[in-house]
Amino acid sequence: MKLLNRLTILLNLILLALPSYSFAKNTVIRNISISSSSIYLNTRFQLANSFNKKMEEAIKTGIPTTFNYYINLYQIRPLWKDTLLTSFTLSKTIKYDALKKEYLVTEKTSAGNNIRSSDTPTLYEAKKIMNNVDVLSLYPIWKLDRSKSYYIKIKADSEGIDPPSYINYLLFFLNRMNFETDWFAESFTY
Repeated sequence: MKLLNRLTILLNLILLALPSYSFAKNTVIRNISISSSSIYLNTRFQLANSFNKKMEEAIKTGIPTTFNYYINLYQIRPLWKDTLLTSFTLSKTIKYDALKKEYLVTEKTSAGNNIRSSDTPTLYEAKKIMNNVDVLSLYPIWKLDRSKSYYIKIKADSEGIDPPSYINYLLFFLNRMNFETDWFAESFTY
């Protein structure tokens, strides 16, 4: 009986350790840059470690997958709560067309406007389009105060097919297909 209890405890410890190995590559936002044109504040950044094998297999079978990028611009106010100036959401959806043998990437803004659609024959190119973000009209530059400090917070998540919730409850150690990043911030002074 003691051997059975020890084996049960050992098995539970092994199962608890598995999630840390499955999430070894965290999805992160990197290379955030902020610039301005004569009219608008612009930002660009990259998403890293966003695709895993399960997601790539699902995409190759024609299941659409969407990445959502949440971008918030704040003005820093010392000794006070920071002011949210604008909130912007960009959604990029990738879908494989088996007849044309190409990947279609569609971009939409939070207002529901289609920004652009791109066709590419390789998954590699489609992944580059999904992971690289350029927001060229985040906020009007004339609304920013000179010599004030600001910061941009960025977060990303994905939508796709996940197993039913009862499967996740029973097999909690399985590697999930979707991701959600932490908030990443970049400060600047105008």
